[in-house]
Amino acid sequence: MQQRLPVRFIRVTDVQRITPRMARVTFGGDDLADFVTQAPDQQVKLYFPKPGQSVPLLPLPEADDDFTSWYQSCAAVPEAEQPWMRSYTVRAHHPHAATIDIDFVLHDDAGPATQWARSAAPGDTLAMFGPSTFFSPVSLFASSVEDADWLLLAGDETALPAIGALLETLPEGARALVYVEVADAAEKQSFATRAQVHMHWLYRGATAPGRGDLLLDAVRTTRFPAGAAAVWLAAEAGVVRALRRHLVDERGVDRQAIDFTGHWRLALTQDDAPTQEDIAEAQGRLAGEAAEEPEHPASEFDRAYVAGTAPWVIGGPQPVVVALEEAGLIGGAVLDAGCGTGEHTIHLARIGYDVRGIDSSRPAIEQARTGAAEQGVEARFAVADALELGDAPCYDTVVDSALFHVFSAGDRARYTRSLRRVCRPGALVHVLALSDVGQGPWPTVGEAAIREAFGQGWVIEDLSPSLYRGVVGSGGELGDLPAWLARVRRA
Repeated sequence: MQQRLPVRFIRVTDVQRITPRMARVTFGGDDLADFVTQAPDQQVKLYFPKPGQSVPLLPLPEADDDFTSWYQSCAAVPEAEQPWMRSYTVRAHHPHAATIDIDFVLHDDAGPATQWARSAAPGDTLAMFGPSTFFSPVSLFASSVEDADWLLLAGDETALPAIGALLETLPEGARALVYVEVADAAEKQSFATRAQVHMHWLYRGATAPGRGDLLLDAVRTTRFPAGAAAVWLAAEAGVVRALRRHLVDERGVDRQAIDFTGHWRLALTQDDAPTQEDIAEAQGRLAGEAAEEPEHPASEFDRAYVAGTAPWVIGGPQPVVVALEEAGLIGGAVLDAGCGTGEHTIHLARIGYDVRGIDSSRPAIEQARTGAAEQGVEARFAVADALELGDAPCYDTVVDSALFHVFSAGDRARYTRSLRRVCRPGALVHVLALSDVGQGPWPTVGEAAIREAFGQGWVIEDLSPSLYRGVVGSGGELGDLPAWLARVRRA
């Protein structure tokens, strides 16, 4: 039986100002009766009404809708009427009352979500998608805690809801070192926990959030306990990158032991043009990444990239891949297999994911690196053969956009074996492949080919008709072509 998509309308039942700059909003409603969360740092997507609307204009899924068809219904809503969407952590779930708490930081420079929270009152209604346990029932951080000797949690005020929820669920005997940057002492909160917690509050005063090195300096200068660490980071994206770089490069923390999120970008949204500083930083980081990469003979793909005639290069990520991320279907360490010119890697790296793009075409990877530098995004790329990815299980999510369908039947089997070797148990693989019901010179596959390739060692959780965007006209016009979207989990 197909699980119902977790699309809900939730109603404000109470609002409390827990600090001068933090509001706790309690939501209830009939749609929360079956709400379940299985991880303390659980995120949901909240949809906020546009001006003139009392309720966000968001379609409810039909009984037999899969995610793709529902998302297409959402995309059909006129842009001016589409609700704003933001990600938030569920601070607490009260199952007996069928309510949840969500904490809102009340920024001085208020966006639509903060503006809504400032005036929220009982009876106000939002829409919600999630939690992401609908797709992945295990918290990545929670699973890493089991193997750790101690925990490091670091973030700014946007991280406080998740930090509070994490601390309150830690078992007796757990050890945690916590650093939180806030405006002043009035923003200090208390958390009930059974763990041994050393809490450090960092007060930046009049300095704007994300502009100083307060959090980074505090972590850099602290003496870490002995043993293996599990790390959770959330703050401004640049601060998170710097913290993660310090922990991996200077402290020797295992990259896979760090769960991190760039909650926001300093003075920019992800749609803004990069600054010259962004570009210079990215170019410096990307320089030299091409060393010691394998050579591959020139192919028809190389020639298409060099000539600028590759019909799959559309100047941005596939809408379906963007939707997968928005739905919480992408997490942990990500492999963008057959990344081409890197649009998906760049998109995911920009919003804070640990992602690596690989492609066998050197011209494609060179263009991907150039594109990342021009957009001021620190993204990792490598020339590599997807049929021989290695033997170390290091990925939690794989994004395959238009790679699977170019392989022969024999190579499809080699490819899925290669993926299985580098995917951790429980990892998700998303395959967007052109369908054989389409027309034209494109490589295509049928449903049976996908099911056969992902046989032993995999569980196909969903396989549905979808759409793939490409260049379909001689004048460069874009169009949507029939495709399959498969969600496959490594057994």
